[in-house]
Amino acid sequence: MINIDRYFFGLAVLAALTGMTLGIVMAAQQNFQLAPVHAHINLVGWASLALFGLGYRTGLARNDGLAKLHFVVALAGVVVFPVGIYYAVARQIEIGAMVGSLLVIASMLIFGINFLRGK
Repeated sequence: MINIDRYFFGLAVLAALTGMTLGIVMAAQQNFQLAPVHAHINLVGWASLALFGLGYRTGLARNDGLAKLHFVVALAGVVVFPVGIYYAVARQIEIGAMVGSLLVIASMLIFGINFLRGK
């Protein structure tokens, strides 16, 4: 088995650092237009990914090929969703946020399946 839990946690840490950095930049500039991007990086990135990692580490979710697919879909969602929200807020182009939200919900559905298949 691969250490999918560590992959999820590693990605969660990167997301947290990205979200925190964006928050600091916004505060320094006193421009909070990108607050939805910041919030979703932290929520979908740090919180969700860390919880997925815990789920796999504790055996609540099955760590197999579907877990690998889950990681790939989650990674895509964590990247596409906040970038899509940025374009929706800054340029009124919403397709990226729509695609990203579908990736995020697909990730949660895959985790839910792995949870139901768990020990």
